[in-house]
Amino acid sequence: MPNSPASRYRDWNLVTYVSFGWQLPTAFTRSDIFLTGLPCLPGSQLRGTEVGGRTHLLTSAIEQKLEQLYAALAEMQVTEKLASMKPTTVVSGNRFATTFDFTKIEKPATAANRVSTLVNNIACLKDHLNHWCRNNGKLETGDQLIDSNRDVAIIHDLWNLDKHAELNRRSRSGLSPRFLQPAHTTLEFKIATTEETPLLVMPVFGGGQFQAHETANVRITATVVDKDGNTLGDLEHISLRAVAAWEAEFVKAGLKIVPPPERQKEYARLSGQLQAIGLHHRTELPSGATSLLMKVTDGSVLVEVYDSMGQKIGDIPDGRTSTALRDALQQTFQFAISPDHDGVIAII
Repeated sequence: MPNSPASRYRDWNLVTYVSFGWQLPTAFTRSDIFLTGLPCLPGSQLRGTEVGGRTHLLTSAIEQKLEQLYAALAEMQVTEKLASMKPTTVVSGNRFATTFDFTKIEKPATAANRVSTLVNNIACLKDHLNHWCRNNGKLETGDQLIDSNRDVAIIHDLWNLDKHAELNRRSRSGLSPRFLQPAHTTLEFKIATTEETPLLVMPVFGGGQFQAHETANVRITATVVDKDGNTLGDLEHISLRAVAAWEAEFVKAGLKIVPPPERQKEYARLSGQLQAIGLHHRTELPSGATSLLMKVTDGSVLVEVYDSMGQKIGDIPDGRTSTALRDALQQTFQFAISPDHDGVIAII
């Protein structure tokens, strides 16, 4: 049962990394599991079997492209620019007003360039995947993924729009997406756990510098809309889901990839939250439950429940799910973006 949560774990250097096709040793108990990553393998096992060096070179090229992509994602955060931000003060008689414009922390041209780089690095994965498949006797599935995944297709449409100034060919998503307005910066407060308190220090009096603490940060944002102006989502969120879909496609083709620490950390965070909810509401789970697989579709949270043999034994929520468990799942994960296209796993 290689696709069930119970068969996706492998012990490596005292840490359990999520992977595809690895069986969880039966001697493991829950206390042995420390979940920290995405579908990945140790770096020493990344290369495929070399044929005259060709496979090695192709894999290296894909790894380089993925590293560029991960760097482009990281560069959407520009919190370090806060230090150079200056307030605008208007004095009128005995009164004054101080304003802070968080949309102009980064230069417009720089924000636009980072958006173009991100879109380009995601969209060109199709050609890298198809090239690798051709040279390794695999079926080329790049176009199939674009046609079956809305986020991947939106990115491809935005790429064509950026290159040609118009969608002069069929919209792959059928939505003819565009940006509502030019990319700009925005202040973001993300509360991931009850222990985290986003904090922004604002120098209203006496000068000083802006300081962001905990999960307060500044990011480059761009809202994507369809041809009728209906909102499709934030570019970064669409990009994260598209990246996860491409990563899964690479794995299906036989490539082994290691996402960056930031994405592994996010997976571990989501898995820990899912585990905590599962343990707290364990009496509501089907008898024999040992692992959970959480997926989010259009803001709706669904958790599949599996037993120790990797057999699916139920779905949460269902008609018997309490309001407390239903709310805990929805409030915790409705806006979550899993770094793994197949969802987030937790051992309970």
